[in-house]
Amino acid sequence: MHCINKYIFIAIVVLLLSSCKHGTIKYEYIIVENDVVNKSFIDKLDVPERALLSWYLYAYGNECVENSSKVKCQLLKELHIENECDPQHLSMMMQWFSEDMLALYKLNKCPNLSSKSAIQNSFEKIALIKSADTLSIEFIIKGMNNSQEKSWNVAQTHSYLINGNAFVIIKPNE
Repeated sequence: MHCINKYIFIAIVVLLLSSCKHGTIKYEYIIVENDVVNKSFIDKLDVPERALLSWYLYAYGNECVENSSKVKCQLLKELHIENECDPQHLSMMMQWFSEDMLALYKLNKCPNLSSKSAIQNSFEKIALIKSADTLSIEFIIKGMNNSQEKSWNVAQTHSYLINGNAFVIIKPNE
């Protein structure tokens, strides 16, 4: 009887430790920095990370044309996304962003920013940060509106709660 109790105790400890490890998953992947794509992390990304990265590439980057050397185009190639406007790809992003009306609207206007647009954006940094069921994306984008001779730098972090197969944005002051 003493031996059985010992095994039950060990099994409970193992279950508790594995559930604690699973609930506290934490990491940060620097995907892009200083025009360098860190390809080693791309293959390690799970579906939620791929969906979030794909969305930000779509929402803030100009469309890719053949043989483009833009960071966005390099990342799409690494993600094995040949066409951002592919119905299957758009459907996957619509699923993950089903709670975001603006995202759904933008996804229906594919491509979002034409490669020939006066507005040109480039990614300077992208990092994905995961902590338990929260996934955040930190990004720095430089942009220019050639017709108005205006430029901008955007540095932000957006956080999402992973709710099944959908994201729920976490407001900054929550």
